Amino acid sequence: MASELDIRVKTPTEISRLLGVAKMSVYRIGNKDNIERKRGSGSKAKVHLQVIKKALEAEPLKSMRAHAKDMGISHTTIVRSVKMLGEKSLVRVERPLLTERIKAVHLQLQQLAASSSSPMKKTWTVDPALNRRNDRYLSFGEIDKSARTLTTTNHPASAMSLGFVASNGIAEPLIWFPTGFRLKAADYINVPKVKFLPWVREDFPDGNVVFQQDGVPAHTALTAQNWLKKHVEFWPKDMWPPYSPDTNPLDYLLPHVKSKACTLRHVNFEATKASINEHWTSMSKEYIIKTCQALRRRLEVFVIANGGYIDD
Repeated sequence: MASELDIRVKTPTEISRLLGVAKMSVYRIGNKDNIERKRGSGSKAKVHLQVIKKALEAEPLKSMRAHAKDMGISHTTIVRSVKMLGEKSLVRVERPLLTERIKAVHLQLQQLAASSSSPMKKTWTVDPALNRRNDRYLSFGEIDKSARTLTTTNHPASAMSLGFVASNGIAEPLIWFPTGFRLKAADYINVPKVKFLPWVREDFPDGNVVFQQDGVPAHTALTAQNWLKKHVEFWPKDMWPPYSPDTNPLDYLLPHVKSKACTLRHVNFEATKASINEHWTSMSKEYIIKTCQALRRRLEVFVIANGGYIDD
């Protein structure tokens, strides 16, 4: 075998032939100050898919980056392995604590009448609406920061509205309250008396209506409950599911309106209100009917889930 001195005086071509390596490798090593490998160079450790699966199943709350570090493989390898295994990386969600008593109330479902009416109050602001998961900005080249950014304020101008919809597709115009108004039971009773009852008598002359409302204090106050008992069939506060997971049709209709009316910041709250009113009144009858019909389906899912959590 050639000595170190013999190799030192040979040409790169001769060295590559002697060692059986590429000539470029000889040139590259000759130009280096040392021949130590760079950090991260060379072939990566290979881990069998089943080993990765076993590790993920053992610690499902551990981040994929932490798993990759512990196994000595890249984060990309972990991500690809999860996809190849048909698994999913899901965002953790916060949910109200469901006690056995609350689950039992969820299951106390009574037969619904042919028609139903639902009210809900909503506080609106001039700040634009943002869906943190679904709203995206697509950039082709330089990023337009003004288009990507939605600005918010600490104390935006705001006001509260009260809406009524019926399962036959009718939506009454929104009722607006002054800025800073706090709705109390006495104020709430006056609204059904002046707005709701005349509407019901006109559109539902046979009286085949069940009045639904959520569990805010003004709705569940004893004076409000007693007044409703005298004038309309309704869901009492004990029947309304605690921590109701979107069993009110307006839980869908109001976000639908907000996503269309509040995508941009308006110059003042009057402009915001006008945009909200426009999109509220433009909801199609078919859309409202389908949204109200979904209530029964969601209640049936409650029963299947034994009063527990439900997922869409």
